Amino acid sequence: MPAHAPEVVKLFLNLCDWLMQTWQMRKFLFDENDDAGALREPRHGHFFYRLQVTLQESWLHQLAKLHDPAVQGGQNGHINLSISYIVEYGNWDTETKTSLDDLQAKMETLAKPIRNARNKILSHNDLAALLTSRELGSFEPGEDERYFDTLKDFASLVSQQVLGVPFIYDDLVRSDVDVFLTDFMRGMPK
Repeated sequence: MPAHAPEVVKLFLNLCDWLMQTWQMRKFLFDENDDAGALREPRHGHFFYRLQVTLQESWLHQLAKLHDPAVQGGQNGHINLSISYIVEYGNWDTETKTSLDDLQAKMETLAKPIRNARNKILSHNDLAALLTSRELGSFEPGEDERYFDTLKDFASLVSQQVLGVPFIYDDLVRSDVDVFLTDFMRGMPK
């Protein structure tokens, strides 16, 4: 029987869900939007640029936090509700633990460069990183899609084992963005 209390797993699933929502909000507004050019028009360009950067920093930061170590800070440290915590302190049966380990390892492909960016520029203003203007946290196209598919599998396995139900995430973001864009485009001067 898994060691995690249902309340802890629900909190963890909420973190996963929020990460997915912030990533999807940016993706559907800016990456997969046929009308994205209208968002860059001089009248609204600065606003939407700031919104795009804010959403990007938000989902990257949320992802990095989800991959924090289970315990941090030595003897006087603290416990992080993270993927590592879920895996390490779950008291999983062998099959489930192996599956969770495999899924966690797959997610590291994206999590590692994002953690590097978090440690240098998302959570800190590392002077050397800022002076070199080196791009941090970059990843191959489609790697984010693969990451989120894997995160869904991970969250669903944890949810099934502890709560007895699959992980259901808020998949209404695309609809919310579509409604906003329809109204926004309707109000654009012709």
